[in-house]
Amino acid sequence: SKITKSSFLDMALAGVGIVEDKKIAFKLQKKLTFGQALTTPNGGLWRWDGFVQPQGVQNSYSDRLQKITRLRFLKNKLPSLEKKQFLTEKKLDEISKGTAVLEVLPSGPKRLQLDTAKIDENGVVSFAHWASKTAFYSVYIPGYEGEIKFMANPGDSIEISGNVNALYATCKIGGTPENERLDSLVTFLKATKYYTDSLQRVFKAAEAKQLHHTLMNEFQQLYENVKRKEETFVNGYIRRNLGQYSNLIAVNSLNKDRHKTTYLLVDSALLKNHPNNEVVLRYHEVVAQVFASSVGGMAPDFSLLNLGNKQVHLSDFKGKYVLLDFWATWCGPCIKEIPNLVNVKEEFKDQPFEIISICIDKNSKSSVKSWQRIIEKFNGDSWVQLYDTEGKETRRKYNIQHFPTLLLIDPSGEIVEAGNHLRGENISHVVKGYLGNE
Repeated sequence: SKITKSSFLDMALAGVGIVEDKKIAFKLQKKLTFGQALTTPNGGLWRWDGFVQPQGVQNSYSDRLQKITRLRFLKNKLPSLEKKQFLTEKKLDEISKGTAVLEVLPSGPKRLQLDTAKIDENGVVSFAHWASKTAFYSVYIPGYEGEIKFMANPGDSIEISGNVNALYATCKIGGTPENERLDSLVTFLKATKYYTDSLQRVFKAAEAKQLHHTLMNEFQQLYENVKRKEETFVNGYIRRNLGQYSNLIAVNSLNKDRHKTTYLLVDSALLKNHPNNEVVLRYHEVVAQVFASSVGGMAPDFSLLNLGNKQVHLSDFKGKYVLLDFWATWCGPCIKEIPNLVNVKEEFKDQPFEIISICIDKNSKSSVKSWQRIIEKFNGDSWVQLYDTEGKETRRKYNIQHFPTLLLIDPSGEIVEAGNHLRGENISHVVKGYLGNE
């Protein structure tokens, strides 16, 4: 039947995607909540792309409808040891053979397989793992899509349930207070993702029918509303228990630029609660790197050679405003910026102000000569010129992602300005705004 603008929006709100019959969409939306299953008259239990629908309902975006079997972790008592064991047992309906895999999720890119276990004729599989620290784990069944992620402390007893044909979409995590909180977070994030995915599918279908132009504003508003609700939920989750390990998952769903304070609060609290945990230490390194060159942070000190082959430290200029300019000899926009730096240096030469240009380039004589020639050409030797081979000294400290990158540091060493507004003639206006208040 013909799909109108109104029905697109209605079905997006219903959260079930596009179905052939609009009435079915509303029936599903009214009858089911997220994560529920629906038994059909012939006894089938069906699920589609994270949303449940009865057998026989077709969907233009569904590759196939899959029958659900169940996955369950059983709680077990554990011994109290310095290096404690956590044990999981799973009861799998409609499976009488196969293998389940337990993995630990490390701080790096590689996962470590801890154990595999056979599923017996009754559909039961058990894992036992001796652990000395808190960590994230994953369980999956080869041959089935998805996995279940959870966290465990030494000695924890974890309860997990889910459907083997849709492990991620249907998993339920419990057994400990923090895993129960984690389950509420994961469930909310999944629901948000499925909702925004359904919006995108509806919009693409509208685009195919040339209806998307009239829907643009409505869809943008729907998307922004749900993302705001997600941010509010996640921030509340984190701040109620700042030091909980599962915040490592929660904080990753937040935009780093808008939620810098939350990232830093989590970093501080986790270091206090888990000072030797490698995942927490890795998070601390990432946070330090990401926010190294952000406004409000303290500029890291460095030591580099200048044109005269003398060692220069950022700390040598404490008490002055410093404009840090990161550039490279092969960067056209960087070289175009040099005349503006010449003008700014001349304008504020009698003020407590300095420019430090740091060229990040190759470890080669030709690159160093190019650096020297460019400085000579533009009379750039009137301010501090430093060369950082391969960026080994400053690139990671300041999280330099592109050239040019300019930062303004105040006399105490705090980064007070960062961004493209420190380029062109605007540099003078920004610097004057600070020096005029001295």
